[in-house]
Amino acid sequence: MKAAEIDLVLGSLSAGQWGMLTATQARNRGVSRSNLAHRERDGRLERLAHGVYRQASAPALPLDDLHAAWLSTNPAKVAYERALDPDVVVGSAAAAFVHGIGDIDPLPYRMLARERRQTQRQEVAYSGRELDSADVTSRDGLPVTTVERTLADLLRDYGDISLTADALRDATRLHDLDEVRLVELLAPLAQRYGHPAGRGDELLSQLRDAVQGPTQVSGE
Repeated sequence: MKAAEIDLVLGSLSAGQWGMLTATQARNRGVSRSNLAHRERDGRLERLAHGVYRQASAPALPLDDLHAAWLSTNPAKVAYERALDPDVVVGSAAAAFVHGIGDIDPLPYRMLARERRQTQRQEVAYSGRELDSADVTSRDGLPVTTVERTLADLLRDYGDISLTADALRDATRLHDLDEVRLVELLAPLAQRYGHPAGRGDELLSQLRDAVQGPTQVSGE
């Protein structure tokens, strides 16, 4: 394959993937690792994660590391194919980072998968969880849990009322929160925090009471 043809292949792949591509995607289209290595050496490609590259001409974005981590979870498929029926969804603190809520270290990036997975990579952690399609949204092509599901998962994963309350404060300020759905998602956790079984509404009230600062602006 000629250099110009390789550049066309790489450009086509990266165009819909935040300027990124995987070595597996490239190989499946006839581009060898040596071709990628050559372009990395001369500065046309930048390696972001194992087997994931970004075009040097693409602008750097705040979520680049997360995008690269997600691409690496299924390196053969391109992003738009996976978006039709997400096999891996960004969740928990990583989802909170995407939504701009809370102040939680997103690493390792929590990836929710349909099937149990394991990895030795320190920047990625998998959880096998069932997800209702209504609890998955897309942020610039990245499948991520909704704000409501993210809040419930933060409480489930960290067990910290204060931490989740801070995220709730931001979510109330920045997003159009579906409180009915949030109550439904909190319901299975209610007993853990001293409330009657299924009383997600009481748990939500507890979270609001713990918020450091107002969740809404009162009439002033």
